[in-house]
Amino acid sequence: MSSRNALVRRTSGSRGTGETVAASPPGRDPGWWSLSPERARTLLLVAARPTITALAATVLLVLVVMLTTGTDLTSAPAAVAATWLAAHQVPLTVGRTTLGLLPLVPTAVLVWLAARECARAVPNRPTPVELGWLTGAVLAGPLLMAAVCLAVTGDAAGVTPLESSGPVAAFGWVLVLYLVAAAAGIGSRAWSSLCALVPIEIPEWAMLGARAARRTVLRMLGCAALATAISFFVHLSRLDGAYRQAHNFTDVLGTTLLSLLYLPNVVIGAAGILSGAAVLFGAGSVGLFGVTGGHMPVLPALIPVPEGPASLWWATLLLVPLAVGVLGGIELGRTSDDRPGAPWATLTCAALSTLTFLALAILGSGQLGAVGWVGVDLLMLVVLMVTWFGFGGFVGMVFARRFLTPAAPTEPTEKYDYDDDADDYDDADDYDDTGDYEDDDYYDDEDDYDDEDVDDDDPAEYSDAAEYDDPAVEVDAELVEDFDDELEVSIAAPGSTDEPADDIVDVEVVESDLPDEDKTPGR
Repeated sequence: MSSRNALVRRTSGSRGTGETVAASPPGRDPGWWSLSPERARTLLLVAARPTITALAATVLLVLVVMLTTGTDLTSAPAAVAATWLAAHQVPLTVGRTTLGLLPLVPTAVLVWLAARECARAVPNRPTPVELGWLTGAVLAGPLLMAAVCLAVTGDAAGVTPLESSGPVAAFGWVLVLYLVAAAAGIGSRAWSSLCALVPIEIPEWAMLGARAARRTVLRMLGCAALATAISFFVHLSRLDGAYRQAHNFTDVLGTTLLSLLYLPNVVIGAAGILSGAAVLFGAGSVGLFGVTGGHMPVLPALIPVPEGPASLWWATLLLVPLAVGVLGGIELGRTSDDRPGAPWATLTCAALSTLTFLALAILGSGQLGAVGWVGVDLLMLVVLMVTWFGFGGFVGMVFARRFLTPAAPTEPTEKYDYDDDADDYDDADDYDDTGDYEDDDYYDDEDDYDDEDVDDDDPAEYSDAAEYDDPAVEVDAELVEDFDDELEVSIAAPGSTDEPADDIVDVEVVESDLPDEDKTPGR
């Protein structure tokens, strides 16, 4: 190229303005620990708002109960701390009685509040560092409150009979519950970013199986809730006996409220019974194939529990989990690539559904004072549910593949290919997403800009003169080469060996200002 060509250096300047933006010095880039004030405020709200809301509701509930029952308020701090821990499924000891079977409604509400707050704080395109900060904020507030509640119950142990089960159980339950809340909140807004954190690539059949598992769990819980409601109305005559220990309106209200809080526990037990597993009440048990007598708490929530002996028609209820599994298999047979020899999505659905019910059964069971262990037989639950969901799903998948029309898959968006006859658009790679030409394809042929073919007195003969909007500026074509959106132009004087100054940002070159020797054709 000619010596008149500009010395071009790529910088981080702004687009097309010629301004130079100084790069950040090494070592001054913000680290992963750096947060903007707005982001720090958002994370503070994520950490504090659900915890403060839960604490306020706990204080209000404890004060109402203590004032209506005439209890001395000196034990209120210990009662508040113990209630907050119980709402997070931390077992408590009241006197010599261990209370491990705790209601699930408060737990579900607290997890939902934390998940909603987390979902609101998810950025549009979160990075792993931002997700880490957000997860830490979700955990920070509850873990701090758990430590405070443990300290309060420990100090009040000599005054009140309330004791917690220890720091391991308390921090363990809080950590698990709010990790679930963080995953649910982030997944609802940035599922792809959450999946990107998995070190291995998740196959498509696994994703389809997970979605089908969610629908399977909801269907099974819906059937269990329906069966609970029907059994409640069938055994409505037991209602008077369930309130026999209530002597006034306050007792009736408290018993009813307690039964409503334990309603999810009852529905989970009903799902276990529908699958064929037994629900244990200490030494007794209730199942589709038999009822063994045992001591059972007197609560309106337990009115739907059937009494023995077991009837033969109870066994027909096993068709419920089988039908749920078949329905899930039919959906996967229409939407996935499953076939009889490779039912991977169907097996994934059965496995994840069973694991979900196992986790729910663990949450909905525990020690209940003198009654003993109350909850679903976990081993029977796992074996039976994986059988019903797996076998039923396989049958439904085979039926759908053979007799039903598969659902139309979503067509991927194709890139538009220009016609071969259009010579100007034969290579789609020369266009970026905004429709602009790539910078490297502007001036890749020097022969198009030879000075011998250009009349200096007639600027209209420049091949690219239309690209210059200002006719008052005359620019030599050889001074322009490979201009990028982020270019800084510096001009060195002819014959000078000095480096160009870094502060030159705007240059106007007029042909008449150049020496006469540089106008020689061919230079």
